[in-house]
Amino acid sequence: MTTLRAPHKLPDWLPYAGGHNTGIHGLRGLASAMVLFAHIIGGTAEHVYADNAAYLAVSEPLWNFGTFFVYLFFAISGFVILPSAFRYEPRDFATRRMLRIYPLFLVFSLIFIAGNAVTNLQPKLNDLPTILYALSFTNLLAGTEQLTPNAWSLTYEMMFYFLAGLGAFAITQRLRGLQLIMALASVAFLVLFPKSIYFVAGILVFVLYGRRFVEKLPARALLEVITALSLGYAASRAHFDFRAGELREPITLICMALTFLYFLFAVEKDSVTARLLSARWAQYLGTISYSLYLVHPYIYMPMRLVFQKLGLFSDNVWASVLLFGVVTFIVAIATSHVSYLLFEKLPVTLFRNWRSRDKALQKDLSI
Repeated sequence: MTTLRAPHKLPDWLPYAGGHNTGIHGLRGLASAMVLFAHIIGGTAEHVYADNAAYLAVSEPLWNFGTFFVYLFFAISGFVILPSAFRYEPRDFATRRMLRIYPLFLVFSLIFIAGNAVTNLQPKLNDLPTILYALSFTNLLAGTEQLTPNAWSLTYEMMFYFLAGLGAFAITQRLRGLQLIMALASVAFLVLFPKSIYFVAGILVFVLYGRRFVEKLPARALLEVITALSLGYAASRAHFDFRAGELREPITLICMALTFLYFLFAVEKDSVTARLLSARWAQYLGTISYSLYLVHPYIYMPMRLVFQKLGLFSDNVWASVLLFGVVTFIVAIATSHVSYLLFEKLPVTLFRNWRSRDKALQKDLSI
């Protein structure tokens, strides 16, 4: 899809800073892998070794740390999506986002719906309105659950896309009334769903990145490492659900502030993060990160049942968890690779081919 000029000059607070960002791409892959890591550690703690106090004590901070990376996804989206909303016309922006998210989401949602209909393991999720709300990403507004595991975050993503797309359109077209409506809707989104603060963090980092704010700071590499280590420690201290009252907890505010600071350093093209994650394995994980994020629960849960059935979770806890983790990770990567090719890359390729033929046909008819 070709880049389109915005109808008016971009706002001064959104300087262009485009191009492939190695650190961002690698962080996507790392975040997906860490969410899988969290499920391996947390799942075995909850379902296999729940009576092993020593394992629970060690696994809890690791579980907390891994689940935190979902919020890093939100910061990444804030960094890359808003400028994209300004660079593309609304129809192209919406098409790109839907092609990126929906095919894979729909496939695994249908798998969940079919499986749950047969097993009835979660009868509340067999309700037709719940299914329709989930498939239309309106479940947050309706107060219902998403279906496929991990897809709860996709509803947040789609709501952010909607606000970013319409907001950018209102600004470029100078529609004052729509600007006010979108500003109020964005504030309501932030107040009702505080997790969305990480999207705002990503936007602020993009603005500062475009203005080369961090380049002026001394000892950037040292500051980045210190901030990353501090964030890792803070993220391991609590399981952040952003429920009522949690925003008043100092650890929550500290973690949010450290996320912003770390991300501010990490997005620089010469950052420690970018250098470490420029390796082929990290860039590959970044490429399949969405598939890995959405597919791995369908690997992890059956694999755990197989290990339990075969008695492979022994009294040697860490050896058992290590074996389970390695096998699960390998199978999840292989499955995610196939999923990426079929449900991410193929729909985009087919759409581009169709649009190319459609443009060629229109040109022929106009002769």
